[in-house]
Amino acid sequence: MKFPEFEKYRPDPSRNVFVFVCADEFLIQESRGVWPRLFGGSWVIDKMHAKEFEAIESSRLADDARTPSLFSESKAYIVARADKLTKGRVEDLADLANVPQSSIKVILSVEDGKGAQGLAAFPRVSIDPITPADAARWVVERYKVAPDLARYVVEHVGSELYTLYNEMEKLRTYAGSERPLETRDVDAVILRSERFGPWELDDAILARSYARSVRLVGAMIEEGEEPLLILAKIARVWRQVFVSKGLAGRVGAAELAAVAGAPSFKGAEIAAACRRYEWKRLAQGFRAILAADRAFKSSNPNPEIYFDVMLWKLMDGKSA
Repeated sequence: MKFPEFEKYRPDPSRNVFVFVCADEFLIQESRGVWPRLFGGSWVIDKMHAKEFEAIESSRLADDARTPSLFSESKAYIVARADKLTKGRVEDLADLANVPQSSIKVILSVEDGKGAQGLAAFPRVSIDPITPADAARWVVERYKVAPDLARYVVEHVGSELYTLYNEMEKLRTYAGSERPLETRDVDAVILRSERFGPWELDDAILARSYARSVRLVGAMIEEGEEPLLILAKIARVWRQVFVSKGLAGRVGAAELAAVAGAPSFKGAEIAAACRRYEWKRLAQGFRAILAADRAFKSSNPNPEIYFDVMLWKLMDGKSA
């Protein structure tokens, strides 16, 4: 189902455990405001990684479920990467699922149907993957912009909602609220390097957005930035994904960012990038980056053309 359809979903009130299949982290966050309305009553939503949820003792989980809350609010857990739960914890949840009028609800969040295979005992809510058309419609509805402008933004930014949200907030701040956004605002804020924030190229690479990466690099070159400095930025992001991939899914976002040497708020994006880039692609990318370093130091290639080809090799022409 589409996310707006999920907002009208009516779960069986006797069920306490649900599987939430959703690949977009932004929508998972948005669901925190939806689940309490679906359950009825007053619920506190607590989001945690599967490893944190495993640390809760089974006896405590059972007691909390059977004990009415002393306060006006009951508790619901959104468990990220629920496909990593142990068999024992899944069995605990099967017991929890049968507790009448439980004070505990559990939402098991997984990225796709494969991750939900071991959780078939629980009702499933599946959110359709975000397509470019969905993303453009989301921009139109959330920011009240013209459809043509929304499509233009998605074309250059990609369809991941967290990235779109960040870029649209920048655009709205830049243009103000007194006039509608225009294509020239997108060109000024997103495509012109003199207005780039420190994470623009990083975000494009993490999103595996070939089209946006090429445009950003082209604008940097146009502004006179040295090719080797641009290459160093690309190599830094590539290394962050490489060193993080082995830990992705096993540690939280903040810890993953620390391992990668990135700010904590980049952890979720790095984790998502680890899922987009397979090991073979990362290894091939390092070879392409090394070849570019040699080329820029030993010859005088056209930097715009060279980066265009290199980024294609890194991303295989796929855009998020």
